[in-house]
Amino acid sequence: MENVIEKLRAIEARLDASIYTGNVGDENWREIDDILDAYKPEDYTVECVATEYGEGGRWTTTEEVTYKVTQADGKVAHFLVNRERPATEMQEGGDFTFEFAEVIPQEVTITRYVLGRAA
Repeated sequence: MENVIEKLRAIEARLDASIYTGNVGDENWREIDDILDAYKPEDYTVECVATEYGEGGRWTTTEEVTYKVTQADGKVAHFLVNRERPATEMQEGGDFTFEFAEVIPQEVTITRYVLGRAA
């Protein structure tokens, strides 16, 4: 059985050691993409557990996707992929940079203000 969690952690370490942000299409990106978007992966499962879209500009926007990776041996890890994506159809397929990191789930309580009147 291949330990894909350790493989993803090794890629993260390589990216952290680099002075450059990863570029979509480079060897690190292809390796991450091969693991997280594999068709019928063996000995592990990948589930997209959260997707958020961030601030965008005229030409680019950001997309943050969190994946849950579960190996056959029961080990579980979560990884975040933050991609800078083209904002117009003219740039389609021209994804730019990405960041990749292991994350942990943490419950957070927030206060939201909704329409209504105070008592």
